[in-house]
Amino acid sequence: MSTPKLFRIRVPNPYFEKDNNAYLLDVSELILIDTGIDTPEALSSLRAGVEASDHQLEEISKIFLTHKHLDHFGLAHRIAEVSRAKVYIHQDDHLDVERFDERHDTINNLYEQKMREWGIPQNLIDMLSMRSRLIELGRSVSAISLRDDERISVGVSELRVIHTPGHTQGSACFLLGDLLFAGDHMLPTYTPNIGATEVTSNGMLRKYRASLHKIEELNSIRVLPGHGDEILNPRERIQEILIHHKGREDRILEILSDGRTRSVFEIAQELFGNLREHHVLLGSGEVHAHLEGLLDEKRVHVRDNLYFLVAAKGLH
Repeated sequence: MSTPKLFRIRVPNPYFEKDNNAYLLDVSELILIDTGIDTPEALSSLRAGVEASDHQLEEISKIFLTHKHLDHFGLAHRIAEVSRAKVYIHQDDHLDVERFDERHDTINNLYEQKMREWGIPQNLIDMLSMRSRLIELGRSVSAISLRDDERISVGVSELRVIHTPGHTQGSACFLLGDLLFAGDHMLPTYTPNIGATEVTSNGMLRKYRASLHKIEELNSIRVLPGHGDEILNPRERIQEILIHHKGREDRILEILSDGRTRSVFEIAQELFGNLREHHVLLGSGEVHAHLEGLLDEKRVHVRDNLYFLVAAKGLH
């Protein structure tokens, strides 16, 4: 396998986690890993990055999306329009990308229902719903479904699909030689959110931990994340993330140790402080993902969407 020419393109993202990484690879055909959000500024930056590699957007033949979030697939429809590029995404995220336009309101309604269950005040729910409807950062795009361990020919090379559910149900990493394009599965300086955008799926934290161990088994890889710089020691970073989640779990148990019942949102406020804007959803979703695991282990109990320690209520 020949060594691909790799170009990292920083795509501005003022709405979520600052810049996104899009990766351009020249492997005798031009492929793109993730795109960034659909704004004029993002498109301009992506186009400039492609042109800096002595190529044009119109030359891109394949686009691989690590997951269904707008800051990773938003520009895919525009690039596909001008280049006729094929778009690929794991089958578990496929529907939300290919039918994004028609499913947007349905998904918003699911979020609103879940946020009410989590005890988030209605004024914050209304603010988040209005904000999500006002910001159009992507459109539906026709895509090809991928499966775990599928191999796709890219020029003179081969790209392997590694399904890594956790951040989303259909999160996938792409392995090309020793390059692992990790999307938001692993990030260098903070941990990806688990649970907030998968309100109809269960066990996301358990799946995420299993996905981390899956990547841990790979040898001699370079991990290129969706945000931030290359992860230089992947196994060390995986252990840091696992320890982080264990610490968060312990902190939730500590919060509940006084015997009081609390909603998901109340726990999130004690855990993270005053949550604002989209962090209301992200923080609450992450707490819920941890509570799911603690419920499975019978370490906490829930009644009327209020959580408490099993021991604190005399239940054994």
